[in-house]
Amino acid sequence: MSHFPITAVENTNLTTEAKGTVIKVAIVDEDIADVVASGFDRFVVERSINGGLTWTEATSTSDRPALEPAKIAYEWRDRSGDPSYYYRVRYLNTKSGELTEASDSIAGVGLALRNILSVPELKARYLFGVDLTNDAGEPMPDSTFEHYILTAIRWLEHQIDISILPTQFVEKHDYHIQDFNAFQFLQLDQYPVIEVSEFRVQYPSGQNVVEFPPEWFRLNAAEGHIQIIPTAGTLSEMLIGQGGSFLPAIYNGLQHLPQLFEITYTAGFEDGKIPRNIIDIIGMFASIGPFNIFGDLIAGAGIATISLSLDGLSQNVGTTSSATNAGFGARIIQYLKQIKEQMPQLRRYYKRVGGMVVA
Repeated sequence: MSHFPITAVENTNLTTEAKGTVIKVAIVDEDIADVVASGFDRFVVERSINGGLTWTEATSTSDRPALEPAKIAYEWRDRSGDPSYYYRVRYLNTKSGELTEASDSIAGVGLALRNILSVPELKARYLFGVDLTNDAGEPMPDSTFEHYILTAIRWLEHQIDISILPTQFVEKHDYHIQDFNAFQFLQLDQYPVIEVSEFRVQYPSGQNVVEFPPEWFRLNAAEGHIQIIPTAGTLSEMLIGQGGSFLPAIYNGLQHLPQLFEITYTAGFEDGKIPRNIIDIIGMFASIGPFNIFGDLIAGAGIATISLSLDGLSQNVGTTSSATNAGFGARIIQYLKQIKEQMPQLRRYYKRVGGMVVA
């Protein structure tokens, strides 16, 4: 039973601070009622880190999504993934342990880009009018276009110093008395922030971890600011002492304590909320690589003119290509000009406002 497709996989860049690339695997099966009637009650996601040579289960026994006969769409997120991983799905009968055949495998990078700029959109919007085949009529593989789109996203993330694709980070932050008195104001390293999943106190001994409940979080998502405001409840009753402090008295007199706080959060743009001007720059930058490749295929690399003659008839074909100019050089120059004009505005808009200063 391998008829169902994986319909969405979204991933993000992986940095040294990241806990893992956020990969969303989604399936849609119009025949899910028949699947459930056959005794299958869960689906499992398998992951390959070596291009499909070997597979291991990415889901765990506790987070395998349950199947429902009236529900045709399901999602599962891998928070320790990577763009190079491949994913596939099987149905599971938890009573018998029986698994169906696996679905077709899909690379995380390709479907991830659909939330920003898919390969068909790149071709239609930025490569329109270009013959996207070689002399034998063979099209360029989608994986090549995906490479250039992902490269453009990485480049732009570095240029404007923000996360574009959702990425989960785990950061350590110091305790400072002035920030603590401002309801533990913290400036996260990455922004914009989609969600904060964990905010905990890790004491120097490595023990006595205290995790703040999500209802305490006060988040400025655009700037990456977070504060803790205790509210009623069991945890607040346990932590809040005299003067409203929510740390043990042994730490209250300290001015500074290194890496007391650990925060796990996801930064980037949510699905469907990436600004159009960012997508436009990604599309133009991602087009440069294909333009260079197909420019060489017009008449051959560096060939500016071709002359043909036969029985007194002759034909000359001229191109914009030369030893120092690509066949689509004019469009490349135009795209680079537009990118150069838009980048200062983007940098000003996304420049982070300085952190809070408490007197």
